[in-house]
Amino acid sequence: MRGVMEEARRERGRWSPVVGGLVLLLGIAAGTAAQEDDKHTIEPAQARRAVTLIHARCAVCHTTDLIVQQRLPPDRWQVTVEKMMHWGADLSKDEAAALLQFVTTRYHPGAPDHLPSIEEELAMTAPAGGPSTASDGPLVGVSARGAEIFARNCQACHGEGAMGGAGPKLVRNKILKNEGAFWETVLHGRGPMPAWSAVLSHQEIADIHAWLASR
Repeated sequence: MRGVMEEARRERGRWSPVVGGLVLLLGIAAGTAAQEDDKHTIEPAQARRAVTLIHARCAVCHTTDLIVQQRLPPDRWQVTVEKMMHWGADLSKDEAAALLQFVTTRYHPGAPDHLPSIEEELAMTAPAGGPSTASDGPLVGVSARGAEIFARNCQACHGEGAMGGAGPKLVRNKILKNEGAFWETVLHGRGPMPAWSAVLSHQEIADIHAWLASR
């Protein structure tokens, strides 16, 4: 009996390093899987900032579907974003980094074939309540706020000071006197101009209008 117990102890001793090694390997595998998951997740606020940039800066030259259809590794995305900036995309280093983080997270080689459009991403990442679609009373635009909102969202297409660029000059443009046409165009888009209803609140649009009208 004593001999059997001694043999059992020796057997456990032989297996202990093997078991320990397996536990270590499983731990490494779990950590690696968690890291891969982290690479493919992004906070809603960060995602919204990125899709707003795509909507405002990239849609000036091409449709957003061109981005959504891609499945590129991080180094290819970095080259692509740098090339866009070289060609004139109005992106600061901080904005380019936010955009790069989003596209490498969403549109990597292992991503599903079908993903939400940029417009659907905007809707999904909208803050609680989202942009206002109705008003409790007449909106009063604030010109000072409108200048900043315009620079952040519209300048890439309509030029600095709204003096024209890829899009038409808006300073003293007759559409400013036709508020119905102005709102319809901004909210729902027209021609190459995308719709902004998922990005800008009614108050922000009123602020932009007030700034443009004061020019």
